[in-house]
Amino acid sequence: MYLQILLLSALTSLLILISPSDVPALSLGSQDAVVFPDYLQRSHIISVYEQQVTQSLNSAIFLRLLADQYLRRFREQADIEDVLRAEKAARQSLALQPQHNDVAAMLLASALLSQHQFRQALDVLNDASVDHAQIASLKASIQMELGNYETAQQLLQNLTDETANSSHNAVMARYLELTGNLSAARQLLDAAMQEMDSFYTNPAETRAWFHVRAGDLAFASGDLSLSEQRYREALDLFPKHIAAFTGLARLYATQHRWQDALNIANQGIEIMPLVETLGYKADAQTALGDEKGAAATEDLIGVVAYLSKVKGICDRALAVYYTEHEIHLKQALQIARQEVAIRDDIYAEDTLAWAAAANEQWQEAQQAAQKATRYGTEDALLQFHAGIIALHFGNREEAIERLTHAVKLNPQFHHKYAQAARHILAQ
Repeated sequence: MYLQILLLSALTSLLILISPSDVPALSLGSQDAVVFPDYLQRSHIISVYEQQVTQSLNSAIFLRLLADQYLRRFREQADIEDVLRAEKAARQSLALQPQHNDVAAMLLASALLSQHQFRQALDVLNDASVDHAQIASLKASIQMELGNYETAQQLLQNLTDETANSSHNAVMARYLELTGNLSAARQLLDAAMQEMDSFYTNPAETRAWFHVRAGDLAFASGDLSLSEQRYREALDLFPKHIAAFTGLARLYATQHRWQDALNIANQGIEIMPLVETLGYKADAQTALGDEKGAAATEDLIGVVAYLSKVKGICDRALAVYYTEHEIHLKQALQIARQEVAIRDDIYAEDTLAWAAAANEQWQEAQQAAQKATRYGTEDALLQFHAGIIALHFGNREEAIERLTHAVKLNPQFHHKYAQAARHILAQ
């Protein structure tokens, strides 16, 4: 969950056009540098804008510039306090300039998204300029997170060719990925990644984001070598990209490279202790025979889950972890149901399907699995879950079709379930 919000937040910054003259000059050395390490000066840039805001209390422009920098630092350092600062600055900017202030609206929406306030973020954008291409693109991405794929398609179709750039293509690639056209999504995203890389002055974290997404799609397609390469490229561009660490941990776990999985998970956890990354660490420790360490990691997962609950955040990754490890199953189902109520997208339905199955709520599992796979999403784990649920109901042909599809998409899609799928098919 957190990773998807991080990606949506990154997408917002891609859609916001800020003139280079608005940003203080950075002392970065030679212009021949491959990477523009803007993140090294982030806190300095923020302090400059904070001073400008103090000196110009009625400047909507400085407030939205400050909000943008807070969000950039949030993506770079994962400090949730920066999200709250960004929300406050964006609201102040909109209060000073309610009209023709779409950039502040997008920044406010991004801050709300980072707090899992999806519908509130959409309300903010609905109050902004309806015909604004950048806002339409961001609204489409939020609609997909809410599971409203037909609405997202309409918004994307209304965008003209003139608006097609890396950020808009990233949104379109996500739509293609979710609606069963993985190959086209990869082509579009690869082109967008190359376009971003063609300008070294593009922010390092933003460039790394495209490489992470390319790594995700390569993994979904079973191209594990390229997936690892893309994640590593992301870390070369921005050494603290949490999504890249988590992607690598998942990749190594599926390959049973347990020591590599443990090492990379630990690096990611130092930046942000995500439930998903902690889960890969616990699996690696168990596989390596460190039961005591795995138990300690599981305790830490409980602490992170509690803190998320205190902040009002429902984390589907926790439901996934509990279900896959067959622990706290009633709590997993409760979380999954809450997630669907908040954000009824494909992956919320898939989480509910698997959690319901684990709790022997088979009718609920079947209904959720049908919703999760209704667009033919080429995700091996989704297909595996739906195949197992179909098998329970005696739908043998559907089960064979889905399990076969899962293994063909990615023979190593999961460190446990990929082998289980092959075993069932062999029987």
